[in-house]
Amino acid sequence: MSFDCLRKMPIRSLLIASALAVAAAGCAGGATKVVAEAAGMATTAQEAKPFVQETRPANPAYIPVGSSVTRQAPRKPVDDFKKVEAELEAKRLANEAAGNQARALGSATVPPQPAKLPTN
Repeated sequence: MSFDCLRKMPIRSLLIASALAVAAAGCAGGATKVVAEAAGMATTAQEAKPFVQETRPANPAYIPVGSSVTRQAPRKPVDDFKKVEAELEAKRLANEAAGNQARALGSATVPPQPAKLPTN
């Protein structure tokens, strides 16, 4: 296979052709999409499966990205935070105690003697 035709084309025309190809690929509708679908380079969106349609709400209450719409976010009581903080502190102390116990058991263990090779 020879690439002589690519060497003969000026760089400028290659850049223009690639820019047009990118622009045409970005088109979402019109004749370009029809041609792309016919060539098998574009697809149409499939209808959602029945189980998906049944589980999706008809009118989702999504907040659009970049909007200034806010939703209510009730604040948790301070007592809940104190309770979680106490649980975490108890878990930290239990972990430290387990680590200290493992360290003490590890330091009391005598290291094994090296293996003795048999002599024939």
